[in-house]
This record gives sequence, structure tokens and C-alpha cells, in this order.
Amino acid sequence: MMDDFAEFFQKATDHKPYAYQEKLAAADTIPDVIDLPTGSGKTDAAILAVWLWGRYSGHRETPRRLVYCLPRRSLVEQTVERVRKWVGRLGLEDRIGVSQVMGGDSKWDVKTEPEREYILVGTQDMLLSGALNRQYGKRFTAWPMHFALLNNDCMWVMDEIQIMENGLPTSRQLDALRRAMGTFGPCRSIWMSATVNERWLETPDSKPPGNVFRLTGGEAREGELGRRNAAPKTVRKADIVAGKSYGRDGVRKLLKFHRSETPTAIIVNRVRRAQEIHAELRRLDVPCLLVHSRFRAAERRAINDRISKIRKCDNIVIVSTQVLEAGVDLSVRTLVTELAPWSSMVQRFGRCNRGAEYDVADIAWMDIEDEGLMEPYAVDEMAKSRDMLVSMEGGSAPPADLPRADTGMPYDTVLRRRDVVDLFDAAQDLSGGRTDASRFVRTSKRQMDVDVFWRDADRESPPHAGEVCSVPLADARSLAKAGAAHTYDYAADRWVPAADIRPGQTIMLECSAGGYTPETGWDPKAGGKVSVVDRPGKKHDTRPGRQAVTLADHTEHVVAEAERLVGRLDMLGPELAGAVVDAARHHDVGKTHSVFQNAMARGGRPGDGRVWAKSPGNARYDRPGFRHEAASALAYLTRHPDNRLAAYLIAAHHGYMRLSMRSTHPDNRYILGLDADDRLPAYDGGGMSMPETKLDTSLADLGRGEGPSWADMATGLLKGYGPFKLAYLEMLVRAADWVASGKEDGMQYGRGNSP
Repeated sequence: MMDDFAEFFQKATDHKPYAYQEKLAAADTIPDVIDLPTGSGKTDAAILAVWLWGRYSGHRETPRRLVYCLPRRSLVEQTVERVRKWVGRLGLEDRIGVSQVMGGDSKWDVKTEPEREYILVGTQDMLLSGALNRQYGKRFTAWPMHFALLNNDCMWVMDEIQIMENGLPTSRQLDALRRAMGTFGPCRSIWMSATVNERWLETPDSKPPGNVFRLTGGEAREGELGRRNAAPKTVRKADIVAGKSYGRDGVRKLLKFHRSETPTAIIVNRVRRAQEIHAELRRLDVPCLLVHSRFRAAERRAINDRISKIRKCDNIVIVSTQVLEAGVDLSVRTLVTELAPWSSMVQRFGRCNRGAEYDVADIAWMDIEDEGLMEPYAVDEMAKSRDMLVSMEGGSAPPADLPRADTGMPYDTVLRRRDVVDLFDAAQDLSGGRTDASRFVRTSKRQMDVDVFWRDADRESPPHAGEVCSVPLADARSLAKAGAAHTYDYAADRWVPAADIRPGQTIMLECSAGGYTPETGWDPKAGGKVSVVDRPGKKHDTRPGRQAVTLADHTEHVVAEAERLVGRLDMLGPELAGAVVDAARHHDVGKTHSVFQNAMARGGRPGDGRVWAKSPGNARYDRPGFRHEAASALAYLTRHPDNRLAAYLIAAHHGYMRLSMRSTHPDNRYILGLDADDRLPAYDGGGMSMPETKLDTSLADLGRGEGPSWADMATGLLKGYGPFKLAYLEMLVRAADWVASGKEDGMQYGRGNSP
């Protein structure tokens, strides 16, 4: 084991750390804010110096999971690639998992490995929606798993906070509410940017940050970092006014700023303008590259790879939107940019002469006079930025000398405690919908996005990350009206014509619908058939497939996994650990119900009189909406009326039943498929014994009966434990069940399961 951070850092990155990174690694506390100039290695500092070294060296309390939150997809892919390389070079692949969390990724391994150290790198939309119990693109039953793991025993790093919009106060409020309402394990948050405005970080439940890390004067100007921070770049106003379209003449004027045998970046504020400029440059036979956020991952990887290989003598013009502002390690000799808010301008300046490769570098900015063309930015923020730029005319703009601007709040909605409690319950309301969390992820004025992918023949298998493209909600809704869009119906287990498209959904489009080319990305005007991105090759699966498993065997397996988890996660204490294991022991006793056993028979389990938990095939129940976990919970409560936590964990272990227990039959005869006269037969197996037990479905009643209703009990538990801890306990039982089931399907428990 290395005991020197400099050696550790160099082995991971192949270069020496800056002095400030060594200071962060040696600190006994984790900073609240990291405020560093562009190009100074914030990502390396947060991941390697703060989290990974903290876990590796053990010299300070560092949470088990790192959640690295980025505002854009393009930044996620680059960061994941770097992190995996670091972990590999350090030889820590077996100890530390790395997962990418963004639309189109169907797997998140940490769900079944809550005890493992993990680095999760994802988009703001996916991570914050998960932390709010509304994970975009996932079935509602999976939401509590993400909610639990993103709010307990984790350190969040919010990077590029100047473009987080409503996600910024949401992250601050979640951090404050975790402390107030309680979590398992330590939870910390760091906010990072080159343009931190500490006023943005004041929210109703969160005081101004107390531990802000900035460079000292010496650190900012000495050595290699000092050379980068002093890199010259002259700022001048261009004689071009940005319009709705530049046209051929406008593009020719832009091209005059380009210097032969050097790279130039042209950054505009809208995708359509970038596409038009790129098209005109191609007509002029100018070497160029188009970059924006609306490419599929397959094409975006090729773009990122090309950007990473651009050198100081390359004759190329990169046409981009805001995606180049943050996190992209690109250095150009000339930058031409439309006016944007000052925080965005600072980030754009950071792409010019980033590594101090050029003795002379130029920045030209184009004014926007028509207020109607300033979207997505606010008019007053654009005016402030214009004033700052005018004051710098003809001067240099090295990162260390850029002035700070007192810009306004970049958000319009703030998460409160009551919202977290409301979002905890994923049950449908009376209108059939569920509480929406979108307003806490992005501003209400911003165009919300959905993920789309194209399919031709194969319209059954789920999308993979390489074929997904983020598109504006309005564009997707237009395609839905034309009948070309499909959404997934979880109840029917198939893709169906889209009716109502909401932010965060994943939409399947017919290839003939058009709307995309590999060269220009998403373009609703593009006709022609869209090519399908092939699914990455998979290793041959040699597992025997789903097995018939007795209830006794399955119970023993789940209890063993639960005991393993609570043993490795020693933060619960004996009482809560006991409740988790007890819930695991009784979680499936409802499968003794005749409705379930009849379904097992139809699914192909052997007819030898044993009680079965799983059959080789699938079969539907002969009662609508039957839920075996409801039967398990009611039977447990009959015998253990004071053990309400374990009963709740039993009921919640599939995500269908949490705070409410509702009828699923038109005449209210059935409560989750259970009849008021139902009894479970006597059962003995898997380490538990139960006499014949009548199920008390009156618990589903509200305000009636002698004792508290299910809603009363569950709400009391929510209040007593808090939403984050209660969800974490749920997650442990579910994870134990999933791990055990996976091992059973892979026959890892031996042949004792099979008949």
C-alpha cells in the first residue's frame, strides 16, 4: 500500500499533483466548496485527492460511495473513461466499482452491491431525479433503491454548478435535509466551479458554506499551474452581431478570425445556429467539427476522441454550443463566441490557450442585440456580461485575473422538507399520476429533455447507451402527434404508441421518422431513414436460466445474504440489523397462498407437494393484482403486532406497497389480490414456523377498525426513522433478495434448489 499521496496520484494520472491537490489530500476535513480557475484540475482534486485518497488511506471519514454529478452527458462519458483508467492503474478494480448513470444505461450494479465502494458518474437529471425518488427512465418500483443509495453513506460532488439551474438549490437542500432527518453512514457534498457565487449556495435550510477551498496567491502563480493561470489571451469585440442565422456572408466573416495551422473554436448559444455554421463551413471545404449535446453516444464518442487528439498546429474549426464550456480538455488558439452570461464566458475563455501553448491567443465576442435571441439566457445577465466584456476591451483574460460578477440566482424553485416526504411515496394519486420532481431538477423555463432511440426491426429489446440521444421535449411531442413515437408500458410489458410524453422518459422512434444524421446530430428537419446503432457484443451466457426453487431454500438464501450485508454494513446497530434479517426470513411467506402456488404450477414447478418460491416459467395469477408480499406482511403483523418496522420492510421488498395498501378490485373485494376471508396454511421451513393464519385486510381501511391502519403505521415509521433511513432499510432487504435470486438462477448455491 502506498503511503505517499504524490506517488499515489502519479501512478493514477501519470503526472505529478499540484501543490494544492496535495494540500487537499492531507486535510483532515472535506471542503464544502472548491473554487478553482478553469484548467486547474478540479476533477482530479475532487476524485483522487478528496474521495479516493480518503478511502484508500483511511486518515479521515470518507463515505463509501462517490456520486459525481455533471450537468451534461458529454462530460459524463469523458469523466467515466478517466476514472476507470485511474482505478485500473492503481490496481483497485476489484475493490472499487465505477458506474455510468445516464439515460440509456439499463444497469447500475451498485443496486445489488450496497456494501461495495463505488464511484458513480452521471448526469444531473438522472442522479438528482434518483435522489428525489423519481429516477428518470426507471420503473417506479426501482425508485426506492436509487433513493436509498444516493442519500446514505455517500459523498456528492456537484461540478460546474453555474449551469445546474434548479439542481443547485436541490443539491443544497438535500444535503441540509440529510443532516436534519438522518442517514446511515456519513454524507457529504462538495460544490465546484471556476465561477462560484456563494450567494447561490444560500437556501432556506442551508447556511452559507463554511469551508471554501481556493488557491492562495502563491499557489495560483507558481510552477506549471501558475504558467497556465497566466496564459495570455486578448479580448476584443467582433464587428459581427449575432442573429437568428449567420448566412453565408456571416460565416465568411467568422472565418476571418481563424488562423491557419491552429485550432479555432466558434461557440454559439443554440444548436440550430451551430448546425448552420457547420454546414456552411463544409460547403467552403474548411476542416471543421460540430459539437453539441444532441448526438447519440456512439457518434459522441467519436467526436470526443477527435477533440482529445487536437494539437496546437491542427488546422481545424470546432463549431459548438455550450457543451465546450465546461470539463472539456481542449485548448485553441482562437475563440469566437456569442455573448453569454459572465459565468459562461469565463468557462468559454478557459478553452482558449488552456495549456499556455501559444504566445499569442485571441478571444472575439459577438454581441446579441435582439432580446428575443438571447434565450436560453436572461436579458439582465446578458447586460451584466456585456458591461464586463466592454471594460476588458483590448486587455488580456488569464484565468487568475478574471473579475467576478455578482450574477443573479440561476434557479426558480427550491426543494423543501415537505417535498421530500411527499416524494417518498411513489403510489399513484387519484388521477393515476405520481408527484413530479422535474421542477427540482431543471428550471421551469428551460426546455426539458427526453431520451430517444431509433429502431427498425427489433422493437422489443431495451435501448442501450450507445443509441440514445437527448432531445427537446417539444420535438419529441411533435413526433408523438405524428404517430412515430413509442413509450414503454410496464403493465403490458411492451412498447406502445406514445400518448403523453414527460421529461426524463425514453422514447422509441421508427427509423423512417428521421430527425437525425451522424454528422449533425438531432435535427427535426432531417429526413431519410436513421441508421440503427448495433448493440455491443455480449459474452455468451452459460447460466442455466431461471430455476425452480423451494420456499425453504430461497428463504435460507435471502437470510444468509441479509446477514452478510448487515454484517459488512456495521452502522445499523443490533436492533435494526435484527429487523432487516427478520424481514428477510418472513418476506416470502405469503407465497404459501394458494393463488401463488397455483401460479407456480402453471409456471412448470414440479408437482411433488413442496412449497415453491419460484418456477422455471412465468404464469399469471388467477386474482387481479395479487401481491404475495402483502400477504407476507399481514401474516407477520398478526403474529408480531409490535414489530411494525419488519412488517413494513416485508411489504416494501418489491416496491409496490409502501405507505398505502389499496384495493385492486372494482368492487373492493380484493386488497392487493387478497380476500377478507383468506388464510395462509401452516408452514415450517427455511428457519421459520407459522401456524395457519387469517389475513386481516382491514388494515387497508382508513379511519376505521380498532387498531391503526397500514397508512397510520407506515407514516409513523416514516416520521420516526426519516425518509432516507427508512428507504435504506428497505434497500437492504431488496438487495438481499435480488442477490440470492441471481445466485439461484446461476446455480451458485449448489444443486439443493432443484428437484
